[in-house]
Amino acid sequence: MPHVLGAAVLAAGAFSLLVGALRAIGGKQPAWQSSWPEPMASVAEWVMQSLTGVARILADGQNGASLYERLGCLLLLIAFFVLLRRAMLSRNAYRPGPVDVKRLVASSPDVETQVEGLTAQLRKYLSETNLYPPTALPAEAPADNFLDLLGDVDLEPKKLGTSLLRLFSRLRPTIAYTVRGVLRARAQEPHLGVTITVTSYAIRGSRTETLWEATWEDVVREAGNWVMATLVPVTRASRRPPWQDWHGRDLCPDLFAAYQEARRLTEERKFDDALEHYYAALRLDPMNLYLRTQIAGTQENLGLHLDALETYYGAMLLDGCTNRQREARLARKAWNPRRFLRRRYRWWRDGLLEARYRYAVVLGVTERTAAQWCRSPFDGLFEPRRAQAREEIRRSLTPAFVDRYWRILIGLTPPGRRRFEAEDELLIKDWLAWQLGDHSHREIVRVIFQCAALEEMRQLARDYPLVSLHPFAAARRRGTITWPSLRLNRDVWAPLRLAWASSVCESGCASEDECARHRMGGMPRPPDWLAGSEALDAQVRKAMAWPLPDRLKQWARDWRLWPRRPWQDSYSAACVYAVAMHLKTREMTADDLAKMIANPEDAARAFEKPKIDADDLAERAVNELEDAARTDRSGFHPLMREWLLIEDPDLEELRRKERFIRFERETYPHSVPDHHRPKRPLLAEVMAYDQRLLRGTARVMEETWCLRKEQLPAEPHVLAQWFGGDRELWECVHRIARNHGCDWRDREKLLQTVRAMADPVLLARCGLPSMLPELDELLDDAAWNEPGKAEGRVEVFDKLIVRRLQILSCALQPRSADSAVGSPIVRSGQWLAAVRQDFASVGFVSPGAVRQACWDYEAMWRALSEQLDPEGDKLAVPRALRRLREPHGTRSGLALV
Repeated sequence: MPHVLGAAVLAAGAFSLLVGALRAIGGKQPAWQSSWPEPMASVAEWVMQSLTGVARILADGQNGASLYERLGCLLLLIAFFVLLRRAMLSRNAYRPGPVDVKRLVASSPDVETQVEGLTAQLRKYLSETNLYPPTALPAEAPADNFLDLLGDVDLEPKKLGTSLLRLFSRLRPTIAYTVRGVLRARAQEPHLGVTITVTSYAIRGSRTETLWEATWEDVVREAGNWVMATLVPVTRASRRPPWQDWHGRDLCPDLFAAYQEARRLTEERKFDDALEHYYAALRLDPMNLYLRTQIAGTQENLGLHLDALETYYGAMLLDGCTNRQREARLARKAWNPRRFLRRRYRWWRDGLLEARYRYAVVLGVTERTAAQWCRSPFDGLFEPRRAQAREEIRRSLTPAFVDRYWRILIGLTPPGRRRFEAEDELLIKDWLAWQLGDHSHREIVRVIFQCAALEEMRQLARDYPLVSLHPFAAARRRGTITWPSLRLNRDVWAPLRLAWASSVCESGCASEDECARHRMGGMPRPPDWLAGSEALDAQVRKAMAWPLPDRLKQWARDWRLWPRRPWQDSYSAACVYAVAMHLKTREMTADDLAKMIANPEDAARAFEKPKIDADDLAERAVNELEDAARTDRSGFHPLMREWLLIEDPDLEELRRKERFIRFERETYPHSVPDHHRPKRPLLAEVMAYDQRLLRGTARVMEETWCLRKEQLPAEPHVLAQWFGGDRELWECVHRIARNHGCDWRDREKLLQTVRAMADPVLLARCGLPSMLPELDELLDDAAWNEPGKAEGRVEVFDKLIVRRLQILSCALQPRSADSAVGSPIVRSGQWLAAVRQDFASVGFVSPGAVRQACWDYEAMWRALSEQLDPEGDKLAVPRALRRLREPHGTRSGLALV
């Protein structure tokens, strides 16, 4: 490890000794008189004595210093230069400075033609890591020792000034690390390789590794990953996520490669492949908090809120506590010092508060999380894999929720039961486990989740103010959480969503009284600040205000000393106003009027509903978004554009307002002015993604079967690979068509299968892997075809693709082998069995029969592409299935029936 601080301290000590010696030599002269006031006079005298000492060192004759004094100062000067150079090298290695990538060397003449291109490719790959830019220019290597720095430096006293300037110019190191590589080739597989060496001029050492791969591109990529895995643990990159735990340790190159690839795919919106690489990285580093939060964020992008909830919950457990310690800590009051003065608790760990915050937010978005939790078991008939995944998540999280949140039900009255008391722990846990395992009452689960989100916000607010004062905190608070926004979420956002969830009934009750019997009793009344928009706005301002006296606040406003709010606070306020738009004013019925006359007080209290203006709230929300967009231009837009326009559930109602559309056009200019968005934007994106993925796969396989006809005759084992891979690929297509692409694992399995079968150049030409399209892209295409009706066209496209996938699922359903119209899954299996059965008969398979099968499968994949085309034949696949013939073995060859 480069010890920057230690080297800097030693250099500072040597400099202090040198200055002290010069001051002692200069102090023998008469004191320098100054008329400056104290303490400036003492400082000036100290400086002048040091300069006098320098003059005596350089002077001759009686005014000059003695030989021993000059020799001592020379030794101190040399020691200072040596230690300063070491400190600069250590700093350059820790930052790090430029990484000099030398031209690769070929070990044989056959590899010489690849050297220049592979060197440029290695430099490009290292620069794309966004950690250290390698220098592409030749740089002189630093001197190995201090004596090499002297060179032609003249130590004669008369030329000492010029010599010192020359020495100073050589003292600054130009590079920190050098990368050298030797390209190699061998007879055994894999044939191609490189011996890569990383040399450090600060640590005085080097590391060497030999890597072998099948292609030169893979060799360069693996070499770049190994170089970066070598540099990261010894540089300041290991102090930043996700590499904090690898500081000073050997970082696995496969871990670094998986993370880099996952990050690249996420930026390209190829979330299925990104999730696969994130999980590969997490297998190598299962305790990495940052990797878990990245996985959860990607799951939110795909609409997998229940999966994200489980991932965030697992990240929260990385706090160094046992279950008993964690439960005891959560039960303590906020003022209890034992809550935060325990070093073995890592609740203050850098990144853990962000994970807790995102967990509370996802838990509070119950219109999505509770809906996925309470999905009907009958959905498993259409999407069995996704249903199984949801069931496993529920089975895993239910005991954890019961143990963590049973206290929030104390004082509530569940439907058909008595009021829960503090001593009813076992009764509460049994009822909570039963409710979380039931799929019939979604509104009860939604209320439970909202109460849990409110409790998580309260717990987070208790811990947040102390994290910057904690003596063992790894880093001060920074990031997306601010104290005002956290107070706003605790005091306004969470209670507002709880009031919304308490007022929602999804049981199909005939009357208000029947709905009340299915709701939780004892819920808190709607807050007083929900009486209108003005009251809500006052509560928002109160939550975001600084805890200062009113007179001081007014003075700060008058003198314009009020600090500017960060964009996080304005964005959180906009989310509060947007959520309040979901609370509608209820009209009074005749039954309500009768209750009001019979018992005015109780009826009025039961009838209390928020009376708010949706247009007014939309105006306030957009004003806050404008403040957020204009507060931090460098950080807000790249991070929040997609989240604001498409993904944030809080803004779902706001996006359909004209005021928001005008804000979008002003802040995010677009070529097509129509930005009226569908109510479920993520569904539109997923349907378009499934359509592009399946059509891209169909085009790849159509050309693959066309190329296979030219490879005939082929060996039996090659034919077995063809038909076996095609059967597996059709099974993936059938799963995606059956569950409408709801499970990302099915899409990733399809991508892995087609990669194993097709040429990479063909995959790139056909656009695989596909990226999740943005809603703006879909709206632009729809507005181009029919201006002013983009929203309707996108919704019609979604319904059309869903219907085409249903037809495709029925057509691909495996049937019996005796059926006249067989599924391609069954037909591919029949071909595979026939080829395997005839392995012993060399030349038994008829090339003509296989050629005809290639024609059939080529037409089958072309039909799949046509059916998923909105302008194509919706029955193209069923018609193509009638022409897909089965094999039949004869003595003269393998024929078709």
